[in-house]
Amino acid sequence: GTFDSNTGWNKSGANNTHLSWMWKRHAGFDVVTYTGNNGNLTVSHSLGGVAEMIWIKERSNGGTEWKVFHKDRGPTNILRLNNSAAEETSQTIYQSTAPTATQFFVTGSLSTNNAGFLAMLFRSVDGISKVDSYSGSNSSQTITLGFQPRFLIIKNATLDTSWQVLDTTRGWASGNDKRLFLDTNSEQSTGDDVGQPTSTGFSLTGGDTRWNNSGHTFIYYAHA
Repeated sequence: GTFDSNTGWNKSGANNTHLSWMWKRHAGFDVVTYTGNNGNLTVSHSLGGVAEMIWIKERSNGGTEWKVFHKDRGPTNILRLNNSAAEETSQTIYQSTAPTATQFFVTGSLSTNNAGFLAMLFRSVDGISKVDSYSGSNSSQTITLGFQPRFLIIKNATLDTSWQVLDTTRGWASGNDKRLFLDTNSEQSTGDDVGQPTSTGFSLTGGDTRWNNSGHTFIYYAHA
């Protein structure tokens, strides 16, 4: 495949069983590469505001994980995109410091000496995207975004459950919830499971540990 265009990309052999989610570098998303120095490192970004969620992966060595910062869990509670585990607490890889509007801070396994890293940064933009969290319930509830979402990622931050991915292109509505999972290679699941988009957010069925269950906290990223 080729990844050399600002307006799209080409993949040899693509067919209608493939789907891509592509972000434009804009006010709510930025991509940064950097090289580790085996110590505390301050990295500049161009997100245009405080980074509310960051995904970082080492490019130079195999066996490394995607390490996730989320604003509502704080810089010491770290999730992994590549597994379903609950957040790991008392972590220092983000220097135990929240990012700013121009910089983020890494150390340890996110600053391996001379290793290359890829960082993907997200923040909320009115009417476009939302990085946030909610408390789970055993009853149905509706999350207000201020826009109608087409794409949604949900993770139970406090329990071992997969990263749930929904979008309106594959199907996300009453009786037509098609879920994929960031942390597995499983095929999509289809059913009337999660809920549906609304004109100002999304609804959730209650009592399911993967997206809405009492006693747990869920993080999410939604995009219009």
